[in-house]
Amino acid sequence: MPHDKRLKKPKYKKPSAKKRDHSQPRSIADRLILAQVDQILPGNALLMLVTGTALAKHLTQLRPEIHWDIFACEHFYLTAVVKALTEVDDEDAAKTEIELHCMPDIPAGEFDTVIYPTDSKGSSELTRELLQSIANQLKPAGRLIISTNNARDHWLHEHLKEIFGRVTVIKDKNGICYIARQVEGVRKQKDFRCEFAFRDGERLIKCVSRPGVFSHRRVDAGARALIRSLDLLNEDKRFSKKPLWRIVEMGCGCGSAATGAALRFPDASVIAVDSHARAVQSTEQTAALNGAKNVAVVLTSDGAVPAPGTHDLFLCNPPYYSDFRISELFLQSAVASLRPGGRVHLVTKLTDWHENRMTEIFGNVETHRFAGYDVIVSKLRH
Repeated sequence: MPHDKRLKKPKYKKPSAKKRDHSQPRSIADRLILAQVDQILPGNALLMLVTGTALAKHLTQLRPEIHWDIFACEHFYLTAVVKALTEVDDEDAAKTEIELHCMPDIPAGEFDTVIYPTDSKGSSELTRELLQSIANQLKPAGRLIISTNNARDHWLHEHLKEIFGRVTVIKDKNGICYIARQVEGVRKQKDFRCEFAFRDGERLIKCVSRPGVFSHRRVDAGARALIRSLDLLNEDKRFSKKPLWRIVEMGCGCGSAATGAALRFPDASVIAVDSHARAVQSTEQTAALNGAKNVAVVLTSDGAVPAPGTHDLFLCNPPYYSDFRISELFLQSAVASLRPGGRVHLVTKLTDWHENRMTEIFGNVETHRFAGYDVIVSKLRH
C-alpha cells in the first residue's frame, strides 16, 4: 500500500579510507541522545524521526553493531536519510543492518532500545500515542531513550512515569534526556484516532484523522474555502462543454477537500497526495467512510503526480512555514500535472506572494474571497 511503504537499505559506496563524521547535530534533543549513545542496548534498536533526520547518520556510525530500524511518518525525512546514509564513507557503516520505514505506525516487532528525540513545540497528542506504541513493543527490560529541548519539562516526565514507572533524568541547561525501562503489566490502551464532520451544501462529509495530521480533529477553514471554490467551475465554459475527468489535491491532510471534490464530481478520478503517511492513511479512510470510491492516494514528498500533463484541476493549500519553498513545489507540481487549459486553485492568507508568483508562472490570475481566505485561480496555457 502507498501509505505502508518500507524503504530498503541503500547500497553504500565502497570506501577508499575509513572516515567517521562526529560533528554534532544542531538539535539539542539530538545532542542529548548522542551523549547517551553508550546506553543503547545490544540487539535491535528503533530510531524515531519526528523532528528531523540528522541523528540517523550519527547513531548508525557510532553504533554500527546494532540492527537499526529507522521510522518516520514523513516521507521527506526518509528520503533525506537515504541520501545521508548513501554518502557515508565508512567500512563499518557499510556492514550495519538498517531498515527504513515510512508508514503511519511504528514497525511491528520487539525492540531492545527505542530512541526518540522530541520537540516541546510539537504535537503532544502524537507524542502520547507514540509513547503508548513504544511501550507495547519494547522487549522485557528494554530501554527507551527520549529527549526534549525544554529544560523545564514536566509534562513529558509525568507521562513517562505514568507509563514506565521509574525514570532516569539527565539534565542539561538546554534540555533533558530521560531513560525509561520496560515494565510488566497490562496498560489501558487509548484510541487517538478521531472522526468529525462538516457540511458541503446539503451533504454531510465525515472525516478521519490521527495525531500528526494537519488540522487534526477539525476541518481546516482553508480546506472548506477550497471546496467552496469548486463552485467557480460552473462559470468556466471549458468545463461546461467537457466535464472534469482528473483532479489532484496536493497536500491532502485528512482528505476533506479531496473527498469533497470526489463527491461533487463522482465521474472524475481524484488523486490525493501528501508527504505524511498518516495523512495518506486518513485520506484513504475518509474517502471510504463517505463512499468516495474515485479517490486514490499517493505518498510522496517530491510533488510528482501520476499521468503528468493530463489533469483538469489541481487543488492545494500550502503550509505557511518553509519560506514559500513548499508553495513553490506545489506550483511546479501543478505545471507538470495539468493539461493545457487546466486550472489550479490555491487557498491562502498570504495572498501577495502567491498572486505574484502565479502570475509569473501562468501569466494569469484571479483571486476569490471565501470566508476570510483567498482562493487564487490560474489556468495553464501552452
